[in-house]
Amino acid sequence: MELQRNQVNAQIINTNKQQQRQVINQRAQIIAQDEIDRTLFQSNFEEARDQNLLNNEAANRTYVAEQAKLNEVRQKALFEQQNIIARSIGAKGSILATGRSGQSIGLLLQDVDRQAGFAEAQEMASLDSARDQAIISMDAAYLENQSSNNKAASSIGAKPKDPYLPKMPETPTLVGLGIDNPYI
Repeated sequence: MELQRNQVNAQIINTNKQQQRQVINQRAQIIAQDEIDRTLFQSNFEEARDQNLLNNEAANRTYVAEQAKLNEVRQKALFEQQNIIARSIGAKGSILATGRSGQSIGLLLQDVDRQAGFAEAQEMASLDSARDQAIISMDAAYLENQSSNNKAASSIGAKPKDPYLPKMPETPTLVGLGIDNPYI
């Protein structure tokens, strides 16, 4: 009877130790996988952050380039307006220098003003068109930047949660005469 009880108790202890080893191995695997998941998450997070910085820099370069183009068109329009005024003054001077008089001279001077006004309106229309094109290009760059940032953010994946670790098996109850377990 004693031999049989010792065999049963030895089997209970061996089973418990085997279960403990299995739980320890499962925990080690879970912890190792958790480390891999967290490292991957952090790597993806940093890559997305770096990609966002690059996307923002590209959008800023586009903004600066469009503003530079618009400033160039503005400068060109200002110089052209000066040329229009100079040509208008020259044309009026030529008309007045002919020595003509009467109502026709007034009509000729008004025609010079009208032509100068058309030329100036054409320059302003070109400037407005360039401004509109710059706004459209900057808006497109903004939308592309947002799309690229969203794409980078979606590549991160979910942040890993704390893993569930299985509990260690309970201390077995040995078969015996009510004597406390010496293996505890």
